[in-house]
Amino acid sequence: MTLNILRYSAALFAFAILGTASVHAQGIVEYGVITGTAAGAAASAKPPVSLPNLGIPGGPAATAPAAAAVSSPAGAAAMTPEAAAKANLQFFQAHAGPTAAEIAVRTVPDHASTWIDGKFVGPAPLTLKLAPGHHQILVRAIAMHEYTQEFDLAAKQSQSIDVALKSSVQNQVVIHWPSQK
Repeated sequence: MTLNILRYSAALFAFAILGTASVHAQGIVEYGVITGTAAGAAASAKPPVSLPNLGIPGGPAATAPAAAAVSSPAGAAAMTPEAAAKANLQFFQAHAGPTAAEIAVRTVPDHASTWIDGKFVGPAPLTLKLAPGHHQILVRAIAMHEYTQEFDLAAKQSQSIDVALKSSVQNQVVIHWPSQK
């Protein structure tokens, strides 16, 4: 009986160590891919991943003449996240009009990736001007649940959106020992 308890304890210890090491390694790789750091790219041993659906004005989804105006030969796939966010912020600013509303987005944790109306606008915290009307926000961060919210803005309104993301990682382990007979 003592030998069985020792075996179960050793197995549990091995699984706990291996599980945390793999989760930690995956987190490093995901962080590197999202931020584009050399350490993350080297850890992943894969080429950098292009960012899908950035909603770049004049990108591949636009008409052919506007798509030709994109300076990089690969189009939106070759754009950095910072360049995409800058282009999208300029797009919203240009289309906001004289009655523009302003939103301030703050997240916990900081630097969560933020999309407005399907367009990547960068990491939070951020402030941007939007045209009055109906909008949608999407906030994502590594190992956190996504947050989406629809909101309406009136002309010249200022609104603050505070988002506290919840962890998607289970932080509790339940162990069921075999029953004693």
